[in-house]
Amino acid sequence: MKTLEKGQDKIKRICEVLKKETLEPAQIEAEKIIKEAKERADQILLEAKKQAKKTIDEAKLSIEQERNVFHSSLAQASKQSLEALKQAVEQKLFNGTIDEQVIKESSAAPIVAKLINAIVEGIEKEGVSKDFTVFVSKNTSPDEVARSLAGNVLNSLKAHPIQVGTFAGGVQVKLNDKKLALVITDKEISEFLKNYARKDFREFIFNGS
Repeated sequence: MKTLEKGQDKIKRICEVLKKETLEPAQIEAEKIIKEAKERADQILLEAKKQAKKTIDEAKLSIEQERNVFHSSLAQASKQSLEALKQAVEQKLFNGTIDEQVIKESSAAPIVAKLINAIVEGIEKEGVSKDFTVFVSKNTSPDEVARSLAGNVLNSLKAHPIQVGTFAGGVQVKLNDKKLALVITDKEISEFLKNYARKDFREFIFNGS
């Protein structure tokens, strides 16, 4: 009986030794591995979250940049379209309507006569020249103009009767002794009116843009 008890005690001690020297270190090592694995997993998860955030931020930035480029391109296209529209409207209104109206009005004999009266009287008053020739447009009758001129102006033109020029409207007065010409033709009048009117036109029609 004692021999059996001694044998059991030996087995028990051996088991305790095995447990202490093998199982417990293994358990500690396993716990260590599990802890390190968990820490590593947490680190990987954190890095993954950081990378995901970075990717999302970069994507947002890229989208924002593309949106800005799109908006900028759209704004530029809109601006160019509006400018083209303005130019088209101005071209149609100014180069068409104004030119036609100026030619019509500046070739009318009564208006041409008033221009000649003002120019000739100014020349004589200032003593600029005594030798000059008046030209009216190809659309104006010199005889009709002469009938509307002031008496003193008509007398001043006896030496050089009114001539017909190649322009469409207005008047030219050549100072023969000065080799100069005073030019107030339809071209100059139209250009003046366009430059004068264009600013107001833009302000009222296009809100000053």
